[in-house]
Amino acid sequence: MQLHQHHLDIVIGSQYMEGGETEDIPFIRLFVSKMANKIVGYALDRNISTVTGILRAYRKEVLDSMEIESTGTEINPEILSKAIAIGFEVKEIPVKLKGRELGESKVQFRATTISHLLFTFYEKPMMLFGVIGLLMCLIGIISAVYLFYQYLVGTLDPNRPLMLFMVLMIIAGIQILIFGFVATQISLLKREIYIIQKENKLLNKKLK
Repeated sequence: MQLHQHHLDIVIGSQYMEGGETEDIPFIRLFVSKMANKIVGYALDRNISTVTGILRAYRKEVLDSMEIESTGTEINPEILSKAIAIGFEVKEIPVKLKGRELGESKVQFRATTISHLLFTFYEKPMMLFGVIGLLMCLIGIISAVYLFYQYLVGTLDPNRPLMLFMVLMIIAGIQILIFGFVATQISLLKREIYIIQKENKLLNKKLK
């Protein structure tokens, strides 16, 4: 109903948005799920609180407009990412998520969390390379400040391994930041490819 009433393309049931609820979910599982959804949601450039929610509805045009590569649980973030890049409208509605009462879930929680985090780094490379690069540069700068202090007090030993460590940290940090920037540009280029794929698939459908 939401799709037709509000002219939406994707509707997602969210237990983490305002009005949503969870019941009988183990604390650790719930905490990790919330954090993972926040991180993946940030990577999608939309304020989506539950990226991995199972309850969702798509217009047929959405799925007809993209090439889906994933076969596991990361298929939901992939569809959202490509749909947002193409320009489809997404809306969340509050739902209640209850813990399983019988049986065990076939979804491997740890493997699913890792795959979603890897998807996040794939979408936003600077979330990984930026943090690592800045951290290495910061370590190098702190080392440089310490060495400069030793120089001022006259206790600096030019042969100390710390000097080489400082140089390596700064150079490596800068290189990783540059790599992250290049990876980000490639990620942005993919969005243009998604738009072209959409146009080609819809055009082929009309010609059939």
